[in-house]
Amino acid sequence: MNEYHEANKRGWDATAEKWQKRVEKLWRKAYEDPKTVLSELELKYLGDVKGKKACVLGSGDNLVVFALAGMGAKVTSVDISQKQLEIAAKRAKEIGVNIEFVQADVVDLPFKDESFDIVYTGGHVAVWVSNLEKYYSEACRILKRGGLFIVNEYHPFRRIWKESDKLEMEFPYFDRGPHKYQFNTSKEVLPSYEFHWTVEDFVMAMLKGGCELIALHEFGDEREWWEVANLEGLPRCLLLVGRKK
Repeated sequence: MNEYHEANKRGWDATAEKWQKRVEKLWRKAYEDPKTVLSELELKYLGDVKGKKACVLGSGDNLVVFALAGMGAKVTSVDISQKQLEIAAKRAKEIGVNIEFVQADVVDLPFKDESFDIVYTGGHVAVWVSNLEKYYSEACRILKRGGLFIVNEYHPFRRIWKESDKLEMEFPYFDRGPHKYQFNTSKEVLPSYEFHWTVEDFVMAMLKGGCELIALHEFGDEREWWEVANLEGLPRCLLLVGRKK
């Protein structure tokens, strides 16, 4: 694991409990009603997942993991933070759902080739990963031929702005980083590193990984609750759907 990923792992382990408290009322809803966390477009491309093997990379709060499990998929949850996984595992035990939780870096997955029918990743995962091509090549490697690779990421256009009530650019669109930030905990301040990939980067990483692109969508223009700048009107999500050749 490289220095950037090591630093981000320490930060997420340190802030896992605080972050997971934000979804205390959502994870059970995700299991009972997948529409609370998966968009209509995602559900359309996923179709009937009952009995299929699905892997969620960079599972974080595990809301998508619980949603897919509620739809009947056999789900494996992968995250760099062991603490995040432990909290999700306790929740899975609470409702009696069988989910496999695996701590791993998304650029180095401990699975055999062609192990899953579906690989899902998204939300805010790629921003923490220093090698997008390696990340998506691993995702495609573990996917069965004909399997579905779904990426739903925070749109790159929204990553260039300062945390200000005025719309001011912080980074040029093509400045991929690393950009240094920090995790603030009650005990210490830990460094974090972000990588700002472009739309082209996402598409080409999927294609180079071995999946053909069958759909690309930009959707949602509302303002997120945590955004300081008013980004309403800009695309919120970038959805890529690939199929393993």
